Amino acid sequence: MPELPDVEVYRRRLVDATRRRRVDGVTVHDTQVLRGVGRRRLDSALSGARFVRTRRRGKTLYAVTSHGPHLRLHFGMTGDLVVRDDDEEVPAHTRVALRLSGGRRLLFVDQRRFGQVGVVDDVDDDIAAHDLGPDALDLDPAALGELLHGSSAGLKALLVDQSQVAGLGNIYTDEVLFHARLDPRSPAADVGNAGVRRLHRQLHRVLDRAVAAGADPRSMPRGWLIHRRTEDAECPRGNGPIRSFPVGGRRGYWCPACQDGRG
Repeated sequence: MPELPDVEVYRRRLVDATRRRRVDGVTVHDTQVLRGVGRRRLDSALSGARFVRTRRRGKTLYAVTSHGPHLRLHFGMTGDLVVRDDDEEVPAHTRVALRLSGGRRLLFVDQRRFGQVGVVDDVDDDIAAHDLGPDALDLDPAALGELLHGSSAGLKALLVDQSQVAGLGNIYTDEVLFHARLDPRSPAADVGNAGVRRLHRQLHRVLDRAVAAGADPRSMPRGWLIHRRTEDAECPRGNGPIRSFPVGGRRGYWCPACQDGRG
């Protein structure tokens, strides 16, 4: 499932693809991904527009036009943004295509069709309507500590809650907590000040490194947990077996030997 690093990669891809180009039209291949808008409305809202800036709040991406409406993208479980020239083949599972001036297309590709494409009149209103918390990379240490110490949830459960922290999902939450050496099952309120500082530092380090790697796990350091997300796999630090635990209907992974402190 795309998380913050993936969506940041898509944001940069969108910026590169649409720079100095206008939207000449929109082709909807599958209306199932449309949210709050029909195919005609999407086409009329965006045709002739130029994207003047982008905003990302966690896993949601907005392409802002000069006067609105603005494009809203959420990538669900398998969403992707792909850029193609007009003479290139369209990938399988393309759901929506933005035809750009200069013979280029920006394609919303989504195999499982859980993603969303729509338009909004006001980005801030949409963020509030979807109850999105602060972006994970916008939290400073003080705000992060206040969030943790004011919660009654478990540490990982809190971090994957998009109304509390926007952008983190199952995989990168595990990665950040592994590097911060924090037990994902421990109460968030029990993380001490030193643990908060480690968590903040590793949050930025892991997410920035993942973005630099194009959100491609194959390009991420071999010492990362992302390569060992299997019960009984050897800890990347050589400290014993990796264990799994249930959280929010998914399986989280951690190293009991490395992540035994609350900071």
